[in-house]
Order: sequence, then C-alpha cells, then structure tokens
Amino acid sequence: MFMATASNQSDWKKTLLLTSLPRWDDLPDIDIYMDQLVTLVERYTATLRVDSGDTKIITPSMVNNYVKLKLIPAPQKKKYCRTQLARLIVITILKQVFDIPSIKAGIEFQVSLSDSKTAYNYFCEHIEQTIHFFIGSRDEEIQLEDLRSDFTPIQMACTTLVAKLITEKELQALLQQKTDDGERSS
Repeated sequence: MFMATASNQSDWKKTLLLTSLPRWDDLPDIDIYMDQLVTLVERYTATLRVDSGDTKIITPSMVNNYVKLKLIPAPQKKKYCRTQLARLIVITILKQVFDIPSIKAGIEFQVSLSDSKTAYNYFCEHIEQTIHFFIGSRDEEIQLEDLRSDFTPIQMACTTLVAKLITEKELQALLQQKTDDGERSS
C-alpha cells in the first residue's frame, strides 16, 4: 500500500510541475458567454486546486458576485472579454489563500502600476517558477527573481499559494500512508 501512496504523491507533483497557465495572448480574443467563461476558468485552474473536493471552484453565481463587488467589470451584452477571464483566473486561484477584499486590493494595486496584460502574464510566470522552485528537480537550476517593488504582492501571493498547495498535498499523502499502514497491520 505504501507504494500506491508514493505513486499518488509522485503523480500530484508531476501534475503540478506540468502546470502551465495560459498567457494573455493565449486567452480567447473573442467575447464569451458565462458558461464558456466558467468552463475555461475551471480548466485553466484545475491543477492549482488546494482541495480536491467535489465543490465547484467557480460558479456563475460567484462570477455575478465578483461583478457586484467590482472585482471584474460587468459583462457587455452578457459576454465576457479577455480582461474578465484573466481576472477570474487570478481570483479563482488566489481565493484559496486570501480573502476577497485582499485580492481586490492586490489587483487594483497591480493594475495601477502596470497594465492588465503585464500583471497577468507576470502572475502566470511567477506561479510556475515558484512551483518549480519548491518541487522541481534538484538538478534544475531554478531561481526566483529578486523581489521587485512593483510586483512584490504577486510574488508573495504566488509563494503563499504554492506553499499551501504543497503542504495540503503532502499532508493528504501522509494521512493516506497512515491509513494504508493501519490497514496492513490489521
């Protein structure tokens, strides 16, 4: 049974290391409807879920609430654009470790210093670098950028998320191992 646990642990690490968030120019450049928006956000953020429960990480009612809270602009003729999709990806990922007011403040801060495209692409790049830094092969030369005052919130948010994600996955593996060991000794 231990081998299954080691395999599961190895599997989630491999999956996480393969995480590649779409960059701004890879997001649809045509406006999309709510159901398409929710489907894309779920697909893009699937590997970065802290919990592996059955609850939806994003729903249409969540999107509507984010519009009401002014986290994302309101849709135009019930359609959402690239800016809204990018923000929803960031919100969906970060809400696992931060409250909504903090995420809103972070987005507003970041967009005030750079444009949405630059901030979003940097977020994607940094989250991937952080994953590789923590669980990549020790043979790889992975270095995180020095803290940049204009991107410090993104850098720290990515580190917080990845640390929580790895901690949760490691704890799940340890609990599974303990359960498996208990079943073997019975």
